[in-house]
Amino acid sequence: MEIRPAKLAGAFTLEPAPFVDGRGFFVRTMSWDVLERAGLRHADFVQESQSRSRARVLRGLHGRRHLSEAKLVRCAHGDIWDVIVDLRPWSPTFLQWQGFVLDDVRHHQLYVPAGFAHGFQVLSHEADVCYRMDSPHDPSLDLSLAWDDLELAIPWPVPHPLVSERDRQSPTLAELRPHLEEWFGSEPPPAS
Repeated sequence: MEIRPAKLAGAFTLEPAPFVDGRGFFVRTMSWDVLERAGLRHADFVQESQSRSRARVLRGLHGRRHLSEAKLVRCAHGDIWDVIVDLRPWSPTFLQWQGFVLDDVRHHQLYVPAGFAHGFQVLSHEADVCYRMDSPHDPSLDLSLAWDDLELAIPWPVPHPLVSERDRQSPTLAELRPHLEEWFGSEPPPAS
């Protein structure tokens, strides 16, 4: 499994080598030694979730109002365009975004550091997305950022997405910006 740094500080993809033959495929989706080479401890992942979404669904952009809940994201079935936004004021990639295609052919996984907003749009008929998180979900820390924020200008690939009411009413980056230092700090956390 290859580890490839993303353009945003701290984010990367894990890129396995699926074994494919006439029966289908086999792919290893988690290996403690690969995670440790990437600077992660497999035991830190304490929760796993899965979503199923149909074509055109856009979920996000979601995050936590605290430096908690880093996650590994993969698309177990279908194709998605996955987007991350760095909301950490001290980061060299502060307020930058990056998009990735995650699918059930290449089986790449995306590591999303704490302090990022994350979302995706389904490109296939339907998609199953799996998330491994390094802290239990705490709804009191939920944050959402407008998926169609003009300042970010993310070019979502499928027009007229299907979004939840929550995502339709998410605040803009301009509305969130005054809170980012309070939530994520003005300096990176000390190395552990």
